[in-house]
Amino acid sequence: MLYNIDMHTHLFKNKESAKKYWKVVSENNLLGTAITEYNYLDPRKAYFELLKFKPKDKLLIPGIKILTDSGEVLVFSEDASIYNYSILYEDKVSLKRLIDFCYKKRYLITIAHPFGLISNSATYILGLDKLEKIIKEKKIGVEAYTGTIGYLSYYMHDSFFLRKLRHILDYLELHRFFKTLGLSSFSEYLTHKIDQKSYDVVYKFEAAIKLGKMSNYITAGSGSYNVSEIGSGILTIDLNTSFFDKDDDNLKNKILLNKIKNKKIKSVGPPGNYTDNLFERSTARKTKVKAYKDLMYLTKRSI
Repeated sequence: MLYNIDMHTHLFKNKESAKKYWKVVSENNLLGTAITEYNYLDPRKAYFELLKFKPKDKLLIPGIKILTDSGEVLVFSEDASIYNYSILYEDKVSLKRLIDFCYKKRYLITIAHPFGLISNSATYILGLDKLEKIIKEKKIGVEAYTGTIGYLSYYMHDSFFLRKLRHILDYLELHRFFKTLGLSSFSEYLTHKIDQKSYDVVYKFEAAIKLGKMSNYITAGSGSYNVSEIGSGILTIDLNTSFFDKDDDNLKNKILLNKIKNKKIKSVGPPGNYTDNLFERSTARKTKVKAYKDLMYLTKRSI
């Protein structure tokens, strides 16, 4: 049977509550999550805070988000021992050194949002050729789908707001009166910028998937600081009934991480319905509002 997991979540970045966190997990029918709080925001405390309120039927994978000298990465473990090592709390730690450490400890390490923001994503810091070389040689993972980028790629071209804006700009550009006022050149400039941003978002979405294909394993998650958006990026995995007969959550985490490490997953992407190898994305208003918020977030960061 297929189950969904969000492998990239936060709790303290926006000072959210553990109860609200699990409420959203349950509402979105997730099997569980990985808590990947930033290493400078006490990820150990975030994990144990969530553990206190965790429903019995849900799983919580211990994790950390780390800003290395080559961009942000996510590290996962089957148990809380991950929070005991100082290297995972170093600011801008060497990526190669961190990879070697994770290999020795058998922790999963994955490149977070490889085509996200210029300031924290490995592709922009290292360059794509160098990143591909590290992924191949070190046999590490890639976050092939991140909710923020993924949602925008689906809605950049078919949102009501952008369609209306494009119609207005086209009218300004073609109308003789506005040409006389000199507004047509301005509308042409804005149209170009919108097209450029749309292409950029779609490129980031597709490029992460391509990079994931060449990596040793892939993960996916929402990546949002708001717990209300947990589940906007998911990894889908096939589990048999014997998995749920086990009482030890650490053992269940180990099984899940081993499946991911061996690329035994069904899919990564946004929430929706999978039937006969076809995917139907969600068109709910909540989904579109999230895409709008993500657009505003990326715009503010760009400015």
